[in-house]
Amino acid sequence: MSEVIRRCHGAMSVRFKLWIALITLLLILSFFFIPILAKASSHQDIENHWAKSYIEWALNENLVRGYEDGTFQPDKSVSEAEFLALFMRAYNVANLSQEGFGNEWHKPYYTYAQTMGWPIIFNNERGSFSRGQVALLIASSVNGKHFVQNTAIQWLLDQGISKGRSSATVKGFAANDKVTRAEALTFIYMLKRHTASLSTTKIMEEKTSLHSIAINDHVNKLLFILGKPLRIDPSEYDFKWYVYNLGKEDYKKYALFGVLDNKIVALYANTPSNWFSSDGIKLNQSLADTKKKLIGEILTKTDHTYYAFSKSGIRYTLFIDAHANDLVIGMLQQVDGLKRHEFSTMQDEHRVALEKQLFELVNSERAIRGINLLQWDTTANIAAKAHSADMMKNNFFNHKNLKKQTPFDRFRAGGITFRIASENIAAGFENSIFTHYNLLNSTTGHRATILNDELQRLGTGVAFGGRYKVYYTQDFYTPLDDTN
Repeated sequence: MSEVIRRCHGAMSVRFKLWIALITLLLILSFFFIPILAKASSHQDIENHWAKSYIEWALNENLVRGYEDGTFQPDKSVSEAEFLALFMRAYNVANLSQEGFGNEWHKPYYTYAQTMGWPIIFNNERGSFSRGQVALLIASSVNGKHFVQNTAIQWLLDQGISKGRSSATVKGFAANDKVTRAEALTFIYMLKRHTASLSTTKIMEEKTSLHSIAINDHVNKLLFILGKPLRIDPSEYDFKWYVYNLGKEDYKKYALFGVLDNKIVALYANTPSNWFSSDGIKLNQSLADTKKKLIGEILTKTDHTYYAFSKSGIRYTLFIDAHANDLVIGMLQQVDGLKRHEFSTMQDEHRVALEKQLFELVNSERAIRGINLLQWDTTANIAAKAHSADMMKNNFFNHKNLKKQTPFDRFRAGGITFRIASENIAAGFENSIFTHYNLLNSTTGHRATILNDELQRLGTGVAFGGRYKVYYTQDFYTPLDDTN
């Protein structure tokens, strides 16, 4: 009897184990399959939403997720970076394994979009990304060419990718309205039905740009492409100069970018290879040849150092080398209509900025021409500042001060021992850029000093006030003992 019981017990034990194994297997399988269905039905705030089917499609495709509180928030606006991520995941054109962390999560998406020349704005403030920008991005990436906004919208309407917001017209598309999460997914779903893949054609630049940065671009684009600046300087306008020396210590890629309200409003550089222009404006060509290629410009001012004109709301200043048949050697772009402040209102930080830029412009000029770079010299800086202040306070403009001291007398009095030395002075110019090119085009020795390959050190000094409003001094020298 006990033997029979043991056998029955053993049989029941085997069946029990089989049931346990089956239940466990079902639980494991449900772990993999149930969440896919749950993603499409667990967000209560999409149940009666017009875009429910598109959202569920995106959830099932793993393009997007809901929030930790169980909501999806379909009417929440998306940023440009968020739309790019959804868009590129849908077309599998970005390496998700390279997605960054924290503030860098969107880097691979922007890198790909920038490489392809897509019309991205790099502004990720919530609510700043518009339906018009979606149209531009979609039309350009699918067709591999530039579009203007209204043409891009019409293309979406014609292709049935969009029916507009209030009507299937350019106006009814509501280009300036923000893009919601639901709309973003709907755009992508409709586009996927329209085309299976995006164009692989790289869209070439059309606007004049410096290091791929153009006037009116967002500052985030500048920071994304070039990184943090060497420093940020005030200017004589309301904008700040973002100062870059991309060649590190060789000054061959020195560039200035003016930023106001997070927009690029000014550009300056003297490096030909870093500028791009589709209208024939380029460095290292004669001013005469440049003028032949200009169409629709309005001449604003010209003299022996530059040619300035306005076109499409942008003022161009082409700096020339009058000693080299008016070769264009530098370019400044800035938005028309910027308010320029008087020097009398400027603070000490403005003076320091002008001094640093005046020094850097000399080194940039020498670097382009293959001349050894100068070392910043604090003692010469003190001497230069003192002379600029002296000229301003005592109302004179001369290398020799009212005490009849020459620059060399002042150098020695300041503790500078030199083998060779020289000084440049200027007054009244609106900033260091104009000052530099006026000195460079001088016929009275200033140019020779700037380009003298025997000089080794430089200190600059600026003073505000006096008859000319602003005074500039450059003190150059080579130490008596060259090993110093």
